[in-house]
Amino acid sequence: MSQDPPSKPDTPTPEALQGTEERLGELRAENAALRTQLDALHQERARLEARLSEADARVTNLVGLCAASHRLHETFERRALLDILRDIINNIVGSEELGIFELDEQRSTLVLVHSMGIEPAELQSIPLGSGIIGQTALTGQLFVASEGKGPPAGSGPALTACVPLRIGSRVWGVIAIFGMLPHKPTLGDSDLELFALLEKQAGLVLAASETDSDGHRS
Repeated sequence: MSQDPPSKPDTPTPEALQGTEERLGELRAENAALRTQLDALHQERARLEARLSEADARVTNLVGLCAASHRLHETFERRALLDILRDIINNIVGSEELGIFELDEQRSTLVLVHSMGIEPAELQSIPLGSGIIGQTALTGQLFVASEGKGPPAGSGPALTACVPLRIGSRVWGVIAIFGMLPHKPTLGDSDLELFALLEKQAGLVLAASETDSDGHRS
């Protein structure tokens, strides 16, 4: 019994081909639109991740500032307070070279009361207004070497920052920060916020520690 030869598929009509091409064009356009939306979502995700990272850094910085403020008010014992200030600069700012100065009773000379990692003999006393440290005490203006803030540079060891310590509007003394640790060669915004905190609070607690229980200077 013979079989009929297989039938040939129908040749698409021009109208059918045109419809297929139009549909392919629509699918390509939809695909392009979806890719555009996907790219936008990736960009939004990257933006949100960056904001989350900034928020995490901000929270970490605020925790550090709160901890520093709390430590400054742990004691009124002068030596302990100076050690706390040293530790704050060491652990948060990242410097093991610093000097803490206070103005003498005549308010004419800065006297070195605590130091770390520097040659103290060179900085035992600094006349008010002399060099960056003396100018910082005179003007009450923060000096940051990397930003060119503060009085002009003078002679002596290179400074990274010089922070005035205030009692209200009056300057009590100065924290001078010299070299930075290798893992943190420059200062950041969080360091400037810490300096602002120290400027307002450290002078107050140190001044309170200057007198003993009988009101005499310790």
